[in-house]
Amino acid sequence: MFVLTNAWSTVIRHKWRSIMMLLVAGVMIFGVVFATAVSSASDKAHGETYQVQSPIAVIRPNAATEKTLKGDDVSSVKKYMTFDQYGTYAMSLQQIGVQQPQFSIGISLPMRQTGATKAIAGKSDESSKKTGGETTLYSYYDKDGIDINPWGAYKIAQGKSLDYQGKDGKNVLVSEAFARKNNLKVGSTFKLGNPMTTDTYQLKVRGIYTYTDPAPAGHSNDAKLAKENRNNAIYAEPMVLTKNKLLSDSPQGWLNPRFDVGFKLQGTDQYNAFVQAAKAMKLPKGYEVSSPTLERYNASLKPLDSLNSVMTKVRIGLYAGGGVILLLLLGLALRRRSDEISMDMIIGVTRSRVGWQFSLETLIPTIPGLLIGGIAGALSARPLGKALAGGIATPVVSACWMPMWYSIAIVVALAVIAFFRPLFAGIPRLFDERGGGLEAAQSLFADVSEQKATNTNDDDNADATDNGKATDNNASEDDTEAQA
Repeated sequence: MFVLTNAWSTVIRHKWRSIMMLLVAGVMIFGVVFATAVSSASDKAHGETYQVQSPIAVIRPNAATEKTLKGDDVSSVKKYMTFDQYGTYAMSLQQIGVQQPQFSIGISLPMRQTGATKAIAGKSDESSKKTGGETTLYSYYDKDGIDINPWGAYKIAQGKSLDYQGKDGKNVLVSEAFARKNNLKVGSTFKLGNPMTTDTYQLKVRGIYTYTDPAPAGHSNDAKLAKENRNNAIYAEPMVLTKNKLLSDSPQGWLNPRFDVGFKLQGTDQYNAFVQAAKAMKLPKGYEVSSPTLERYNASLKPLDSLNSVMTKVRIGLYAGGGVILLLLLGLALRRRSDEISMDMIIGVTRSRVGWQFSLETLIPTIPGLLIGGIAGALSARPLGKALAGGIATPVVSACWMPMWYSIAIVVALAVIAFFRPLFAGIPRLFDERGGGLEAAQSLFADVSEQKATNTNDDDNADATDNGKATDNNASEDDTEAQA
């Protein structure tokens, strides 16, 4: 009880130092728990979660080839892959064990603006005779077509999404920018023209969309041609192409559709196998296999990766910095305690009991700090991760116990250091200011004894002298009486 009472009294007496130790311990474990949660979430996202993705593979021109597909040169359509070519590569799915291949098919054509309908202008527009039109009509045959859209995924801001089984033949989606320029609302109608003839087609706005992916370079306000601006894209139900007879067996010029086929796969292992199989079949020159869905998934992890990179450094800094600060605070707590140790030993307190007192002075503020910081880190890791990692949760997992143990080990090491402080103290020292401790006291006692002895001898000599004088006086008196 003596040890605990003295330790608590010291902690209360030096409250600011104790509060600092509590805060440093709490911040250290809070930070390392959160950093470990972020690291675990990143490892899982790039490992287990990545492996179970359902990627859609596409075969498209690489960046160099895409630059040669000029929007104002009708001969560029000859470089498009035909539907039959895509069918050839679909056969490779069977080679990798896909028994029932699934596809997402997209078709695009340029379309002319007509009458009051105006597209958003490009930076260097050409006439529709050269470009085929100022807008682009896209049609996908299922909802997964959004995932392979070369201009990015989008969401419905107003109205409804497309009905891929619809029979109307007029329903389309327009962008917010296009709708604003042409004063279109959900339910409004407008016309677009055939890229090769004077025919026009009346379309109906079923919904208004906005993109959720960033714009590829050269396909937004920086587009050279109006039809290359993704905000001029009109997304249509499949029946729009069919009813308006925009597809034919022998298309001419800009009526040659640009196909975009997505191969639906199960898992990244199957995707990698498909890539190898397609390459073995010799891809068309300038074409490559990629996966927009995997690219989008990896892009979504960039905030988490960035946070993980920062927190990895923070974790190292917290261990090192927290340990050093706590050590400095401990050194401050143990300095100038020699007289206290000496006094305790003089009154009979053993060195080990003093050591336990010093250890408790270290543990009393730091253990609550570890508990508070650890609990706070565990409870806030998920919401804090969502806020800092682009919405990706970073929950506490079993791996987070390791930094907790490391933090506890640091605190225990400090307590051990504090315990050994009195064990290595010298013998009890008093009168330090006079410079001698126990030796000085012993010397002082010897000096006093010697002085006392000297004084005693002097007194004895004085008494002897006085007695001699008295004897002489008595003898003189006797002589005088005898003479008389």
